[in-house]
Amino acid sequence: MPSELQCFSTAPGTPDNYNEGDRLFIFGFSRGAYTARSLSGFISKCGLLKPGSPLSINQLYGRYRRRTDKTIRELIQNIESGATSQAGLALEESWLLRYSSPITIDFLGIWDTVGSLGVPVGMKRNVAKYRFLDTHLRLSNTNAYHALAVDEHRASFTPTLWTRTTAAGANPAPSRPIENVEQRWFVGAHANVGGGYPSDLLAQVPLGWLMAKAATHGLKFRGNIETDQANVDSPIADSYAAFLGGLYRFFSRRYFRPIGAEPSVGSAATTSTINETIDRSVFDRWRTNPSYRPRNLETWARRNGVDPSEITHSVLAADANVKVPD
Repeated sequence: MPSELQCFSTAPGTPDNYNEGDRLFIFGFSRGAYTARSLSGFISKCGLLKPGSPLSINQLYGRYRRRTDKTIRELIQNIESGATSQAGLALEESWLLRYSSPITIDFLGIWDTVGSLGVPVGMKRNVAKYRFLDTHLRLSNTNAYHALAVDEHRASFTPTLWTRTTAAGANPAPSRPIENVEQRWFVGAHANVGGGYPSDLLAQVPLGWLMAKAATHGLKFRGNIETDQANVDSPIADSYAAFLGGLYRFFSRRYFRPIGAEPSVGSAATTSTINETIDRSVFDRWRTNPSYRPRNLETWARRNGVDPSEITHSVLAADANVKVPD
């Protein structure tokens, strides 16, 4: 069984782990963020199987891989609109409507998804394997939040943000409220933001942010969990210099992740990121630590005509004049 299918088979939201009325909260970091987004796409397309279904996870996984197969919501809409009759459905489609239910995913909380497929760029044998996976943001994602690392410099760890693509000449889809969907930049390299280094205060800041978001949307934690705040001197890991025992720098230049990038405009479509913000802790460090001058943040500041040292709150990356809640 493929590893990603094993994850889908044992995850919350499968018949053995879900009770009616349960709410789904899905979390992941790095490759786990890709898995979390893939699982979300799987549930969005195929729904949730009911106990006793003649359909298996294996069969639904096959359906998930086929991009041309209709989602469960599309099948329901076609039946309700009269575009398709029950008699016109294939057996798998008929069973999907009978034995699966479309559900919402109440919360998707992820840290620094890397690579367009959740695997470092350059691992081509893996890219082909995972090309079919759906990691986009769907309407079934009620609330979704993404913590991003300002100071990750490995080009092979390029982050995959949620984006909105609008076909040329078409009206853009309605914007998602920032209260429900947000992608926030934090101080640190990849594992400073997602966790992994020993005694790392930097990881506490994005953790606290995602915990607060989850609690706001109804997640109950076991016990009283408190996070510490990083100070302006908390060390940032140089993951670029350390990667592959230092050999990485000989075949890849230091990369600076774009923050609040302009929309990508093509002849067929325009693609823009969704609700990018910058955490106040980034500006606090800039203001109080003269050695902290990330090139990507400098580029962002010039483009927006602002002085980072004068910003004392979290802001919208697309417009530094728009304050967002911490």
